[in-house]
Amino acid sequence: MKLNKLLISAAALLCGAALSAQTASIHGYMDYTNFGLGQTFNTSSATDAWTYTSPSAEFGSFYNGRTELNVNVSAANFQFNTGVRLDASGGTWYNLYHVVGMENSDGDGYQTTPIHQMNMKVQFFNQQVSLYTGKFEEWNNGFIYNGWQLGGQFVRNVADRDNGQHFTGIEVTPYKVNGLRLMVGLPVIPGWGNGLQYGTSNQWKNLYKKVMFLGSYKLMKQNIVFNMGYRPGTYYTGVYAYDTADGATTNYFGEAFLQADLPALIPGVKLNTTYDFRYRKNTTVGKLATAHYFGISGNCTPVANLNLNFEDRLVYCDDHYVATNEKLLYNILGIGLTYNIKGKPYAIGLNTNVTYAQDANGTCYTGGDGQLSVGGSYADGYAMTTDWMTSAASAGSGAPGRYFGLYAYPYFQKNFNNGYFRAGLEIQYTNYHVTTTTQNVTYRIPAAFCFWF
Repeated sequence: MKLNKLLISAAALLCGAALSAQTASIHGYMDYTNFGLGQTFNTSSATDAWTYTSPSAEFGSFYNGRTELNVNVSAANFQFNTGVRLDASGGTWYNLYHVVGMENSDGDGYQTTPIHQMNMKVQFFNQQVSLYTGKFEEWNNGFIYNGWQLGGQFVRNVADRDNGQHFTGIEVTPYKVNGLRLMVGLPVIPGWGNGLQYGTSNQWKNLYKKVMFLGSYKLMKQNIVFNMGYRPGTYYTGVYAYDTADGATTNYFGEAFLQADLPALIPGVKLNTTYDFRYRKNTTVGKLATAHYFGISGNCTPVANLNLNFEDRLVYCDDHYVATNEKLLYNILGIGLTYNIKGKPYAIGLNTNVTYAQDANGTCYTGGDGQLSVGGSYADGYAMTTDWMTSAASAGSGAPGRYFGLYAYPYFQKNFNNGYFRAGLEIQYTNYHVTTTTQNVTYRIPAAFCFWF
């Protein structure tokens, strides 16, 4: 009896020690933006007459009322993360997430899931070595900095829904080289044998080609950070849209990038710059095709209570990169102004983008959504619209194209401790000219409710 009491007491002490040694946190994000009014106007040189849609209201932003909930658990040298993303109706957010490895070899397809991440991190050797494995979303482990105004860079993440969410890798941060971080990893897919294509994907004769290298070095005295990365191939392994053996064995493009974060180079101005290089073999013409991206962005406070963000991104896709016998020049300039009313939880602001593009044969922008019509597997993000607003329709093909867009969003904002309410007017004008000229004007009136917890 005494032995049982001693065992129970010891177990209680061990449980208490374990509980005290671990921490758990729950946090999330909610965006329930409503558009009280929206309308589009279109014209083309064929008729020179404007047509328009009926004014309408829309519930849910282009995020479709996203609700995100994440759970993080840390215990000693172990960290576990999981989370879900739901739409405005409580369903899977745009059906973007799938249970990779659970599909059948007879083509039944993926099971959808609201789980957008489930991964873990384990540290060794006094935190000098970290092992990462699992399912990630929009993740680059801090090796790619966002732009100050336009957000995510034109550089592929280490793991996300667009090029594959699963990743296993090792990060090294040696004490003897202060400021240095190195990481190497592979997109190892779960579910060996469930889907035949993943048996192929995980074979080392294919897997070693998908290795990713990333590095970061901070100059402590100068407060400058250099980030860099290289992947010899992009294979879309485990991506729903590429659910064939092709996604496991076909290299769509190689990519390398170099980034410099310069928060103190110019007094009062925080800067970062990014260069990205992509290359692929165009099998139709049998030539190596290349694409180049250079971006610069910054943040400053020119006068009291006024915050200024600015960013310019220039892209050049050489002959045959986006498509055979096509080339593309693309530029977007973004500016954001926010004036915080002194002593009050209110702000007024303005976001504006100017986009311009040229191509050789008029095939890059042929739809009314403003997205690239060709080269989606090799080039991404070079949109003529902001937040998926409607753009001008196809202006023909077979001749050099010229594309222009102007977007403005003046707004009023009420700030809270953990979020904000924002109301304003979004308006966008686009003009395409190839063999004809098409134009579009789109406006919408958003009421944005965004909260973090």
